[in-house]
Amino acid sequence: MDVEITKRLEHICLKSDLDLQSFGEKFQTVLSLPTMVHDYENETEWLTVNKDYINYNISRPYEEGTLQDWDETTPKGCNFGISVSIHKDHPSVLDNVWVDKMVAIVCEQLATTFNTTVYHHRTFTFGVGNSERKNIIFNP
Repeated sequence: MDVEITKRLEHICLKSDLDLQSFGEKFQTVLSLPTMVHDYENETEWLTVNKDYINYNISRPYEEGTLQDWDETTPKGCNFGISVSIHKDHPSVLDNVWVDKMVAIVCEQLATTFNTTVYHHRTFTFGVGNSERKNIIFNP
């Protein structure tokens, strides 16, 4: 994610027993995304891809509780963090109804595909520095 070009950042999380590669393959398929790029560092590994002015990033930290340490709005037990970053030039980036609907569709698809509860727990809007806690829950 490049904060210079990102306008909105939606935070989603869930729990899955899959490894990152297996999770990413299903994620790509269900959302019809191009092949994701893998990278890693000392605390986490991730997959990322851009499509239509939206970046999808899946992070799977190595240790349980890391997502919660990074962001206290992350529900306990979740081990996959998903960021949906919307580019500042996306035609609907300022349309809250469109963004909420798009994120809901992603969450619903993930809940069904992975047969787990999915949480949309934070929205961050760059430029105004507005962080909004959310507690939207999607069940399979």
